[in-house]
Amino acid sequence: MSIATTFIPEMARAVARRDRDAFVERTAFGLRLVGLLTFPAAFAFLVMSRPIIGALLQHGEFTASAATTTSRALAGLSLGLVGYSIYLFALRGFYAHQDTRTPFLINLVQNVLNVILAFALVGSYGVLGLGLAFAISYIVGAVVALYVLRIKVRSFPVGEVIMSLARMLAAAAIMGAVLWLALKPVGDNDGFGAVLKITVGTTIGILVYLGALTLLRVPEVNGIRSASQRLIAQRNSNSPDSTGQ
Repeated sequence: MSIATTFIPEMARAVARRDRDAFVERTAFGLRLVGLLTFPAAFAFLVMSRPIIGALLQHGEFTASAATTTSRALAGLSLGLVGYSIYLFALRGFYAHQDTRTPFLINLVQNVLNVILAFALVGSYGVLGLGLAFAISYIVGAVVALYVLRIKVRSFPVGEVIMSLARMLAAAAIMGAVLWLALKPVGDNDGFGAVLKITVGTTIGILVYLGALTLLRVPEVNGIRSASQRLIAQRNSNSPDSTGQ
């Protein structure tokens, strides 16, 4: 949402002045930044779902069994984090054009698919199936939204965006595999052991992900700094102090 807050006004202004190139550049870059930041979070939630729930919730009457069930839901939902985030950002491309009908129709498809998959998967996988239904429906919805946006804006480089996201997926997958192996002997799934596992996992994950991005030559890494500076500047300009209130 912070990325959307930064980019959407620029996208809307580009549409208002009929600067298609600027709209395409801002939208594509925003989508890549969303992927860059949500891919590692998704794999971290997936790998560390059990200690995360154990550290946060496994206290008092919240038993180990309940924590395991909840962690399965988190694992399923984590797989849809990237799709959900990209989906929401892509719909903003239509809103920038003052088009609310297309997002409604895409939302309709996503929701119907979510319900169908939930009924299909919950019997075999329980609460994990509900998370998977959410994940799959939003991944499909994100792909549909990107290609429909390509129809609306012919010069939108959907292929390039997907290829960039694929490189980020590869880097995050490497991070996830390293985390899964490295955290086996570390800590526990509840209490201080869970906090230790999360702390170690977060540190290792950041280092491995940045290293994998560098090896895979993902250029969007350099965009984090400029986007962060733009967000800080925008928030400062909207603060009460900046308006003299």
